[in-house]
Amino acid sequence: MVDQSNFNKEVSDDNSSYDYQVLARRYRPKNFDNLIGQTSTVRILSNAFKLNRIAHAFLFTGVRGVGKTTAARIVAKGLNCLNTDKPTIAPCGKCSSCLAAANDRHVDIIEIDAASHTGVDDMRELTEGVRYKPSVGRFRIYIIDEVHMLSNQAFNALLKTLEEPPEHAKFIFCTTEIRKIPITVLSRCQKFDLRRVSTTEIINHLKMICESEKVLIDSESLNLLARSSEGSVRDSLSLLDQAISIGKNDIKAEDVKVMLGLSDKSKVWDLFDSLMEGDPLKVIKNYEDLLNDGSDPLLLIEELMSICHNVTRAIAVPSLDMSQSMSEFEVVRATNSAKNLNIPSVNKCWQILIKGQAEVQSTYSIKEATEMILLRIIYAAKIPNLTDLIEKSDLIKKKNDIADHSRNTKLSENNISNDTSINNNINTFEDLLSFVKKNKDLSLYTILIDQIRVIEYEPYSIKVNFVKEDYQTFFDKIKKSLQSLTNKNWRIEVIDNDNEFKSISEKNEIKKEDKKNKIKENIIVKSIFDEFPESEILEIKSLHDNKED
Repeated sequence: MVDQSNFNKEVSDDNSSYDYQVLARRYRPKNFDNLIGQTSTVRILSNAFKLNRIAHAFLFTGVRGVGKTTAARIVAKGLNCLNTDKPTIAPCGKCSSCLAAANDRHVDIIEIDAASHTGVDDMRELTEGVRYKPSVGRFRIYIIDEVHMLSNQAFNALLKTLEEPPEHAKFIFCTTEIRKIPITVLSRCQKFDLRRVSTTEIINHLKMICESEKVLIDSESLNLLARSSEGSVRDSLSLLDQAISIGKNDIKAEDVKVMLGLSDKSKVWDLFDSLMEGDPLKVIKNYEDLLNDGSDPLLLIEELMSICHNVTRAIAVPSLDMSQSMSEFEVVRATNSAKNLNIPSVNKCWQILIKGQAEVQSTYSIKEATEMILLRIIYAAKIPNLTDLIEKSDLIKKKNDIADHSRNTKLSENNISNDTSINNNINTFEDLLSFVKKNKDLSLYTILIDQIRVIEYEPYSIKVNFVKEDYQTFFDKIKKSLQSLTNKNWRIEVIDNDNEFKSISEKNEIKKEDKKNKIKENIIVKSIFDEFPESEILEIKSLHDNKED
């Protein structure tokens, strides 16, 4: 269960008709422990307060619903919390100052909406008020929300005060449009970028709230709500609020899909596969079925773009773990689709969908425009790749050059010589890696360095141990690709439970850790770690090109 004392609860006691609050307000964090997804910002602010290096002006920036205004209010409460001798990053929430701030009646914390106070007169009034010392708190704090809405004259009126404010004054700005803020203002503030919250973190947050609200919800519904919020916690809570109203405390994926205007995922995947197969009849039938089910053509284009992106990732990096951003069903479909496609084909599909999205938004007949885009993808999928055309042209040229049996014999001898040359160039596993990289098979190259531990190697024969237990897909990919590159059958023997050997990536990680541990012994580095114990070494770079210290 969620401890609701850690969240705001702005409930009116004098009229029961106003007792209900939307989830986004009821579960607004009171302290940084409950502000999800902003670990970096919280750590920097915590260290600044501990070291008493508190700036006079803060600027919180980020997309909607990630906690900018919430963070500003927590900082303001911490600066004026009376339960401690000095400002704190964790306000008590019980002293008179914290309670007044929580109820928006603190005389020394002035929150201004820049959208309705855009003029120079408003800023002149602010700068005049800054001179007065706080009445009850340590500081007189000005929180300006959506600060980018201020006019240029208002920004100019604020500049001098912002650069050299009185010791008792603090400014906290929040904005979603940092590019609209003059550089002269930015240079006078400490800037904190609040990132989009990951899908996994939002899912865990929604699950916690559903348990507190005693609402039943399945994992697919959580995934749909989290992905539709696009990294915004407030959006996810607003969607959850709506889903609870529809599902009557028992939320089903089908209800969420209807609410969000999403189609049955399996049907959209079928549409994508039929597009890549180049079958017009199947495509039109699947498209009409989706329309009959109530799908929005524009949302359908966006879903196809998402599928195209996921399949491209599966083709480019087969070893990539996509379970964090996709459901198990989507991971399986993406993997299966990737087996039959290549990067050029899905790239053409992506380009057409991108252009088509703009076309659909500007046309009067969305249904027909979307169908035209789908048909365009079908015939684009049938267009051969430039590489295939070049190879075909070379093949025709070779056939025309072969005039008689002696020419065939000579070509055969050249092929034997080439095979011998290949054999001479892949005597070691490192030679094989160079050979694969030279032939630009980056997917195979990634598997060879990430997924296998070489136990014994000789040309056309390898004994390996796979990093992952579920290795069949990688095994098939290695064998098929090596045969295609060398025109030879490779013997690949899998030896289980032999952890004595390491993959190339594992070896590199061990080397990096050894280097980091060696650097930590340096007296200067030791002194830094003593001063900042939570620090860590992220990367080691040499002062000289191609040389390591």
